[in-house]
Amino acid sequence: MKREIDTTALYSALLDKKDEQGLSWRAVAEQLGIHSSVFTRLYKGSRPDTETVLLLTGWLGVPVERFLSGQAAARDERRETMVAIGAHLRADRRLTPESADAIAAVVQAAYDQLAEPAPTEAQNRTQ
Repeated sequence: MKREIDTTALYSALLDKKDEQGLSWRAVAEQLGIHSSVFTRLYKGSRPDTETVLLLTGWLGVPVERFLSGQAAARDERRETMVAIGAHLRADRRLTPESADAIAAVVQAAYDQLAEPAPTEAQNRTQ
């Protein structure tokens, strides 16, 4: 099996830490000594070079293996969906950050209420 970086999981982890620390992507990039466009490319699914992956996972404080396909826990599709929606809302120049967060909270509440439960590991094996 070809092993690749799970860019969605890596982006999601970076977004979580960035938000927890109240930082912008530009501020994170400055801390790491990289260009902020790395995060845009990562969000779009582009795989960063090895040095950048090591830098990003070092900033997260987690081993790079956590983001290797075939090694990571089952994907959290619910989380990935909300990360994507939130990123689109925050990218909308017509919305303030507070407005984007408010809309994301409404969407999250609706999603939690209406989404089908995730299949269990046993169900995945029988399909």
